[in-house]
Amino acid sequence: MSDQFPVSLTVDVSAPYDFAQSRRFLDGFTPCSSDHHCELARLTTGGFADGRAFLARLEAPETPPAETTELEVQVEWVDEPGDPAVADSWVTAFLSLQDDLGPLYDAAEGDDVFQAVVEDLYGLHHVRFPTPFECACWAALSQQTPMSLAKSQKRSLVEVAGREIERDGVTHRLFPTPEMILARQPEIETALNNNRKSKTVLGAAELFADTALHGLPDEELVAQLESVWGFGEWSSEFVFLRGFGRLSRVPSSERRLRSVVAELYDLGVGEASKDDLARIGERYGAMRGYWAHYLRVWAFQRDE
Repeated sequence: MSDQFPVSLTVDVSAPYDFAQSRRFLDGFTPCSSDHHCELARLTTGGFADGRAFLARLEAPETPPAETTELEVQVEWVDEPGDPAVADSWVTAFLSLQDDLGPLYDAAEGDDVFQAVVEDLYGLHHVRFPTPFECACWAALSQQTPMSLAKSQKRSLVEVAGREIERDGVTHRLFPTPEMILARQPEIETALNNNRKSKTVLGAAELFADTALHGLPDEELVAQLESVWGFGEWSSEFVFLRGFGRLSRVPSSERRLRSVVAELYDLGVGEASKDDLARIGERYGAMRGYWAHYLRVWAFQRDE
């Protein structure tokens, strides 16, 4: 790391937390692959805090997951120093470090199917997209599009409006903020070469730049996301869950989740219905989205 503007942070964590689970998830998360650099006990990532570019290197704690309450983070401000509290909040939100898994694990008692999943993923906190806006852009780019093309278009957004920082032979890609996207509108349209995707990305940028979304109640947040041109049920649910970390809902439009639930809960059909998801997920209450996320991650890692 550069010694130009270094800051050491101790970030609070809600135990149980297993850093290795977060790193493993990122290793297999295609939308953000190559944006972060994962090593055995270290993760390097980065973004913008109040418009200031930074890199953050996270070290795996030596404590067991059940006792982990802190995470050491080395921050490098790339151009000029910024507010450490903002970087702290960025990292905390990205890795959902303050999520309390207790209610999820308590509700799993008596659900033998999910209890087995918890045993495999114990200490996994929901790893979001680094920012809700990046998640919204991925939702726009990945609709009815091969993964490789969506990934290439996402990289184009970084090249046109974001930053690429090289350290120790590794290129770290910092996804642009909404304001950075809006300031490069003609270049964005040229780079994406797709009117529909450009219109959706720019519409999302306008919403995120003009509206304070983080503090909105769930229903109002979903309504705002659905107002983005080109967004439907899947897109708004996806950003609600994977961008904002709101896990009070089950993404019932996700076919892979429906097939996993049908398989694990032995429903005798190829895909669970919305009623099935509501019935089985009811025991998890406000953590039902976490229940769904664990099932989806477990199935993906099993099938790797």
